[in-house]
Amino acid sequence: MVFSSPFFVYIFLPLLLLLYYVGKNSAWRRGILLVFSLFFYAWGEPVYLFLMLFSALINYIFGILVGKGKTPSARKLAVAGGVVLNLAMLGVFKYAGFAVESLNAVLGTSIPVPAIVLPLGISFYTFQAMTYVIDVYRENCPPQKSFSRLLLFITFFPQLVAGPIVRYTDIEDQLEYRRVSAKEINDGLYRFAIGMGKKVVFANTCALAAENLFASTAGPTVLSSWGGVLFYALQVYFDFSGYSDMAIGLGHMFGFTFPENFDHPYISKNVTEYWRRWHMTLGGWFRDYLFYPVMRSKLVTKLTKSLKKSGHKTAAKNLPTIIALTVVWFSTGLWHGASWNYVLWGVYYGAWLILEKFVLDKAYKRLPDMLSTIIQRVSFVFITLFGYAIFYNEQNLFTKLGHYFGIGTTGFTNVYSESMIYENGLLLIVALISCTPLAAFIMGKIRAKLNASLGEEKAYNIDRVFKTVVVIALFALCTVRLAGDSYNPFIYFKF
Repeated sequence: MVFSSPFFVYIFLPLLLLLYYVGKNSAWRRGILLVFSLFFYAWGEPVYLFLMLFSALINYIFGILVGKGKTPSARKLAVAGGVVLNLAMLGVFKYAGFAVESLNAVLGTSIPVPAIVLPLGISFYTFQAMTYVIDVYRENCPPQKSFSRLLLFITFFPQLVAGPIVRYTDIEDQLEYRRVSAKEINDGLYRFAIGMGKKVVFANTCALAAENLFASTAGPTVLSSWGGVLFYALQVYFDFSGYSDMAIGLGHMFGFTFPENFDHPYISKNVTEYWRRWHMTLGGWFRDYLFYPVMRSKLVTKLTKSLKKSGHKTAAKNLPTIIALTVVWFSTGLWHGASWNYVLWGVYYGAWLILEKFVLDKAYKRLPDMLSTIIQRVSFVFITLFGYAIFYNEQNLFTKLGHYFGIGTTGFTNVYSESMIYENGLLLIVALISCTPLAAFIMGKIRAKLNASLGEEKAYNIDRVFKTVVVIALFALCTVRLAGDSYNPFIYFKF
């Protein structure tokens, strides 16, 4: 089921809200959320619902085993078992076919490739489930004794399919007790509507522009390649951040507070800043559960000590970070998809982050501030767009990448490319402005003036009326645009 569908907006969600708020008992409300979450997932993946239930059961059992471990070795064995089983399930269902294809290509064998359909959201709910077991091991939280509460954490429909990646510790208390005010419901509806607008108005329209440019009937040009990937970059941002907004808004409606996932990433100055603003919950997950453990691992520690003894102090100092970044970004690329272009995309960004940290940052500091900023921002645009080119092209990757530099094209531009850019010029301008915090800045200024002139209570009432009008307008607009469009899935569903 898709958030941006008439069925979800006008049947599923209103019915859920009605049944949820009819009952005042917390057990009733948890039960309603759990039943609707399971139905939400089964709507599109009825068979793989049992896989998700099995995953929840496995993590529940290993969480108990970790908590009951009486010795450090017993606890370590239990958490290792939980992590291995989680990764094994992810590996079989997501990477088995890719592994066999790669093996056949390298060795020239003809091993039958298993035709396994990728379960919806498996990358997201597997990572969320693993955080629970690991956090129990780290004593960040006690093991959850109620299977139904843990099952609700793993299957809760707003963030189930495409995040944000919510950690158990983020909502541990909220699973037990939640209190929702009219303000939170109003804010939740507003955030949901903003996310739906991003998806339906911007992402879907940018997707069409990107497809038209990439599928140039007159042959590829340099302009159609860069123009297409620019619209694709806008599509991915509005699609994914729109989903996150809708998930966060839905959470508010039921008393849950999910972490933010995006912070206007396209205004970043460099790659390092970009990845602090983009898909922040995934970045935080890799930082806390892979980057730091790799840095502090026994193997890296031994290598560092060996370098120090040989007199390479600078190399020894930098080595843990370089190794950790390499492992994290190889894993990040592989997490996004079972294809070599995703692996290359991860390595590409890992290399840029290492280069920025150990080489470019020092070079920029030697330049005048304004010149440094200009160089960084301009280069960031091209680095990011080329990264999207790698990300987009699963087939004929290197042939397609050559088009960005004029290799294998019909020239820099043609009539078709120019007409497509011209037809979508207004969309491009509005979309680029909407990627910035300009609207939030203006709204903040208006609220501050209203508070100062009318007082907080009146200003708050005006704000509620404004948000209600925005919600109604966006729902109406999106409904019209979705008429006849029965299915428009979010991009990250396939990851």
